[in-house]
Amino acid sequence: MANLLSFAQQQATKKISANNSSKYDQLALEVENKELSDLLGVALLQDLQTNPTLARNLLLLNGDTFEDCNGNNIKHRGIRFVLAYLNYSRYIGESFINDTFTGFVTKTRPDSELLSDGNIKRLQLENRSIALKEWEIIKEYLDLKTDVYKLWICTSKRKPFTPRIIGVRKTIK
Repeated sequence: MANLLSFAQQQATKKISANNSSKYDQLALEVENKELSDLLGVALLQDLQTNPTLARNLLLLNGDTFEDCNGNNIKHRGIRFVLAYLNYSRYIGESFINDTFTGFVTKTRPDSELLSDGNIKRLQLENRSIALKEWEIIKEYLDLKTDVYKLWICTSKRKPFTPRIIGVRKTIK
């Protein structure tokens, strides 16, 4: 089974280093099976993975236009856009780690400096935020098209994931 987002499609949306293309398939599959499964539900995800060329699934994967409850025409960019940013977020955290026979290592070079953990986390959260913002539009699309996407379970009760920020102190003046 091929990933819903190929390496070429990833590069067209949010580029990752071509040096790490060998790690891409595994990373993309993990994001699909964990993150996308949490968002779409297992049944709809498996339908997309099994039948990615069905017309309705292509509209969900690549983007479509719909009329919201206020009569506005809204365009969503598709699940592949969300996947590209979720993949990139995950890639940021794993790209500098190498698994060797002596354990996990990071390479250092005299002409470069590794980003701090805080900057890596910030970049991950920014890209995840972009993905989840687009996901909210897709979720509205799915809620309005339940007759087409019968495997979608309306998730108005489901609370979206919000990252916990630790170490921020409020100062009183």
